[in-house]
Amino acid sequence: MGNRRVALKPHAVKIRRWVDEGRGDSWIAQELNTTSSSVQSFRSRNSIYRRDPVRRGQLSEHPVVLGVTGDGLLLKTNAHDSDVFDQEWRSYLDGDPQDLQVVITQDRIYVEKAR
Repeated sequence: MGNRRVALKPHAVKIRRWVDEGRGDSWIAQELNTTSSSVQSFRSRNSIYRRDPVRRGQLSEHPVVLGVTGDGLLLKTNAHDSDVFDQEWRSYLDGDPQDLQVVITQDRIYVEKAR
């Protein structure tokens, strides 16, 4: 499993979506029963690049203290004082929790608007 040569062109739309969602090449390879190197090569040949989610738009960086409570994760930060937060995120304070998602990677935790 995972060593077969699979035609990836028919899956280009899915691969592009998965990359935009932050899925790794090994995850995509497992879904399509192929190898990570095949997926990486396909992405390169078809200009499917990973975008740094933190650097997509206007940027505002803030220190944070990460904690764990009985209810989940707790982020203590002054980010609510940011112009970017005021313009783009303040409306989510009263919104449906399903409008946001937390993405956790090996070196980052970030919140993004649900697609």
